[in-house]
Amino acid sequence: MGPHRTAPCRLVLAGLTSLLGAASCAREPEPRRTVAPPDVGAPAPPSASLSRFSVPLEYDFSAVLGVVEKNVPVKFGSLDSVRVIGTDTRKHYAFEATRGKFTAFAEGNLLHLRSTLEYSARGYYKPVIGPTIGAGCGDATQRPRIVVELATPISLTPDWHLQSHARVVRVEPASAEPRDHCDVSILHHDVTGRVVDAARAGLEGQLANIDHKVGAVDLTAHVTEWWGALARPIKLTDGVWLLLGPERLRAGRVRGRSKILTVPVSLDARPRIVTGSSEPVDAVPPLPALARDTSSDGFHVVLDGLVDYATATRAMNMAAGQKSVSQAGHVIILKTFTVLPDTGGRLAVTLVFGGDASGVLRLVGTPRYDHVHDVVTVPDLDFDVHSNSKLLQTYSWLKSSALRDEFREKAHIPVQPALARGRALLLDGLNRKIGDAVTLSATVDSVSVRGLFVTRDGVLVRADATGHAGVSVRQQ
Repeated sequence: MGPHRTAPCRLVLAGLTSLLGAASCAREPEPRRTVAPPDVGAPAPPSASLSRFSVPLEYDFSAVLGVVEKNVPVKFGSLDSVRVIGTDTRKHYAFEATRGKFTAFAEGNLLHLRSTLEYSARGYYKPVIGPTIGAGCGDATQRPRIVVELATPISLTPDWHLQSHARVVRVEPASAEPRDHCDVSILHHDVTGRVVDAARAGLEGQLANIDHKVGAVDLTAHVTEWWGALARPIKLTDGVWLLLGPERLRAGRVRGRSKILTVPVSLDARPRIVTGSSEPVDAVPPLPALARDTSSDGFHVVLDGLVDYATATRAMNMAAGQKSVSQAGHVIILKTFTVLPDTGGRLAVTLVFGGDASGVLRLVGTPRYDHVHDVVTVPDLDFDVHSNSKLLQTYSWLKSSALRDEFREKAHIPVQPALARGRALLLDGLNRKIGDAVTLSATVDSVSVRGLFVTRDGVLVRADATGHAGVSVRQQ
């Protein structure tokens, strides 16, 4: 990892005061402090979790077609090459076939290559007495046809080369019609089978060469290009960056349909979010050897949403400000709340009140996350006896469990706006085009709060965002 390793891996959201404010984005004046806040901070996030991104690579057949076209002869046989039919030396034949271009289609995990041969054949009979008699089939206007078909599973080697195991799956007349058979009458013999066998032998003689040539197709340069694109930082907002952290690529079983051959590659990565005034610098790891595929469980990214103290203060005042509370025959009016950090991971809530008594109360407690209501609560909020001692001595009725419980009930701070903002930024980072060839797409399935931390700047809500993501690569 580059020089940004010291930057905390947290999502500090832009416009912090707007995270919970429903109407206003202006920052409220920070409450006056009589004592400097404690030097507190959240621990560094845990190491990024291993995540899995789907990367279906769609392969263009043209490279394989070109290889096969160059290595399978266009012509088979020759009318000048006369062969004996069986063991009868009086009967001979010759043929000459011309191959058309191959077409390709994918079916399951196989790539099929199909072509049609058109041929001419001549039969010769040497009687005991007299000259040799000849007859044949196929002329300039119409010739019998034979369909030939090769099939090969296409896979990728660990060093990013294509791999082929071609075989002949079909060599047969194009139809059962007389035009696609060659029955030489003077021989009383249909030589179609002879031509089919010769064509099959000719194709099988080229299979090893086809596999060798296909294996020379190297995808390293193309994969290296988009591998580097995935390693570059993705800007989420000012000062916030998403690093995908690619580590390894894995390939599953190649599948095909129609004219598309899809290699189900998956990307092992450790995505994380970093902050900083400048773009983080991460070294691009070299393209690793392709590994075998394993089960996938989506991605995991740590999100840190910060609820600053002005926002927390505003939320409490909206919920409880200017409310009258009766206690032991007395009435007090809750005027303003102020939320600030305290030592030991606690929050300090200062209340200015009036009514039958007036003054300032200070309460402290440790924040907790309420998973049911998606709010931060302070269930142990209690009077700071030291700072409130004189006031509580004067108005002893203030120090009651009922009034303390009332304050605990009001000490609720919503966090979903902060997490929603983080989720939106993450989705924006994972749904975009990178360069000319790579496009990210993702869904965030859940955002689960894992912990709260009281910091100098606010209550940091640490969450785990999980979902599923894919990478599509456009062929160059």
